[in-house]
Amino acid sequence: LTLSMALQLIMVWVNNKRRGKRILLLESLPVLVGLKPAVDAFRVARGFDKEIGQSLSPATEMTYMKGIELFAESIPAVIIQIMAIATDKKGAETSAWVSLAVSALSTGFIGATISYDWDTDPEKRRKTPGFYGYVPNKARKRTLVFISMVCFSAGMLLIRCTTIMVLGLLQNRLVFAYIGADLGLYLLVKIARGDFFYWVPFGAIAEIFTSIIARVVVKVIVDFTSIMQFRHPYELGGAYWIFSFVLTMGSLPIAIKIYENQSEGDSRGESKGIEFARMVVKLLIPITASFFVVFFLNIDRA
Repeated sequence: LTLSMALQLIMVWVNNKRRGKRILLLESLPVLVGLKPAVDAFRVARGFDKEIGQSLSPATEMTYMKGIELFAESIPAVIIQIMAIATDKKGAETSAWVSLAVSALSTGFIGATISYDWDTDPEKRRKTPGFYGYVPNKARKRTLVFISMVCFSAGMLLIRCTTIMVLGLLQNRLVFAYIGADLGLYLLVKIARGDFFYWVPFGAIAEIFTSIIARVVVKVIVDFTSIMQFRHPYELGGAYWIFSFVLTMGSLPIAIKIYENQSEGDSRGESKGIEFARMVVKLLIPITASFFVVFFLNIDRA
């Protein structure tokens, strides 16, 4: 929660730093009292435009605030819940499973709304028809696309978090190596392509600082949720989005194999964790892949 609030305050600062200290303080208050999501939703619903001196439109700011919540709150919460369930020697209660399912679906819903809102924006469809417009106009197909995005992101989240759990049962350094190697490769690719600096013109030193934060946050979010919007070339890019999707799907079976080869002893908690991971491989990976197929078959690909 502290990290989420700190990142939101940073975002408020870079977005309003040219508007004066009084406006900056007023814009920070909703973050401090926990009302920032409501304020952003109100501004977008009422059609507020970007104010003079702001770097982001209300819709873009709301998307980034949702992303920060995913990065600093939702994803860590699911990791903690999976670790608790998988290592509970007495067996997790039904309420724990329900809580995990609700958390995953809530995260998937947030991710789906980000993609849905950006894709159905008429102005974005007009300006970038090659990227936007995949959500169909027919109500039935539109509903199927939205539901498939929710369930797909929720499934990807559970798969990735289970991989973290399995590696964590072995050694914490394997978790950091897994995340760090992937993130490091991504940043190197961005630098090599001359695409490291983020697309929002924050200016001066702030642009370096915010580019580092933005690239890391977006990469972690996509790794855990595969949100469709972030396959945009200004964000992760289509090729790296696919790479992240394949890596998440393939990492869990490999992590289980590493555990089986390296684990010493067979404590009851760790055995439950591996049983849970095997269940995810047998059931959740095929189901999540199926939701992706449903999504692909129902979008407008013209």
